[in-house]
Amino acid sequence: MKLCIDNFAKISHAEVAIDGITVIAGENNTGKSTIGKILFSLFNSFSGIEEKILRQQQHEIERRCRLALMNHMQVKRAENRASLRSGLYRDVSVTVRALSKRFIELLQEHNDIEYTEIVRNIEEILEASGIDLKNTDVEEVTERMADFISDVIALPEQTIMLEILSRYFRRVFNGQINSLVSQETDAKLRLAIKDREISLTFSKHECVECASDITLLRKAIYIDNPFVVDKLSDFDDLSEMDELLKSLMTQEQENIMDGVIEAVLAKGKLAEVYQALQTVVNGKIVMGSNDEFYLEEEGYSEPISLLNLSTGLKSFVILKMLIEKGAIKEKDVLILDEPEIHLHPQWQMTYAELIVLLQKYFDLSVIVTTHSPYFLDAINLFSAKYGTDKEVNYYLSSMEGEQVVMDLVTENIDSIYKKMASPIQMLETLRYELNNR
Repeated sequence: MKLCIDNFAKISHAEVAIDGITVIAGENNTGKSTIGKILFSLFNSFSGIEEKILRQQQHEIERRCRLALMNHMQVKRAENRASLRSGLYRDVSVTVRALSKRFIELLQEHNDIEYTEIVRNIEEILEASGIDLKNTDVEEVTERMADFISDVIALPEQTIMLEILSRYFRRVFNGQINSLVSQETDAKLRLAIKDREISLTFSKHECVECASDITLLRKAIYIDNPFVVDKLSDFDDLSEMDELLKSLMTQEQENIMDGVIEAVLAKGKLAEVYQALQTVVNGKIVMGSNDEFYLEEEGYSEPISLLNLSTGLKSFVILKMLIEKGAIKEKDVLILDEPEIHLHPQWQMTYAELIVLLQKYFDLSVIVTTHSPYFLDAINLFSAKYGTDKEVNYYLSSMEGEQVVMDLVTENIDSIYKKMASPIQMLETLRYELNNR
């Protein structure tokens, strides 16, 4: 898999191979996080895009038909004060759901639905709902709904897709997509998988072109905020990345037998993962009677609220919950933005080992950004230990003027260590000067 970027935010041009583990190292504010956010947006906006389009069409049909029916039925019910308002809403909701369901089924069968067919289907459902079709007002409502539905059906799927992509990318990037240096230049993204690709063009922070011959079936998980653990029982408005992460960490199976085969297969793969994980988090995550999450560990008289855990420990809790919920699946994309930032060097090593093991056993595409020499070295050594070092690529991000440049340095990772070691060299120089005054 290869991601090509042109004139996107601070990145003038970058080509990043995403197979196995991709490590992007560099100083702060050099576009490292942008790569992960682009991948997150691409995978999660394109995944199930056909279903997303149908869902938006269904929502619009329901919204417009509800307005038309409510207006009509409120007038009629006003003449009969004995009718309960709750009954009015119930009647309308049932009818509107039946209408939207019928037209979504028709859309799935074919897109060229004639106007007369639209009217006939509306009349069938209204009649089944007990509405008198001979009433003049009903004829007007039927015609109004038919016009609404005709407009929705006539809207090209490509137009809806572009709007979905625009909104998703704008939400993730806070509305700033095009180059911050030259907004007159279109931003372009291209994701190539084998001999197929997705390409997007953005102009003035809107997706204006989209071409794809790929069906993305996997999701991307973005982890950059250990404090999402504190929000698992809240209803706060979270970022797109944290919202998905929270839903994956707290998801419940609808049926106790769901995922049995997958779980059995995964357990064999996860033995080494759990062994590494338990050196840090050796206990069970449980939900208390107050709907908050706790960590049960031996040696403590009562479970510990996840809110009371250290920030570093929360980083491991996120991985533990994702693994135990079966949220990480084969060939998923896992994006880790500076995961070492709250971790002691010893725990950086453990976290790096977990990443290498998860990638190996689940064939993940992992993108890691870092500015820690300990963490970088740990990934390098553990990938060699577990025989996956040939599947690790290293990039060094830097600024050239106002633009970010990404250099592939897999054959020369010493250039990354040199960059990271420069502050240490500055301190050594200062120490020498102080000692020789």
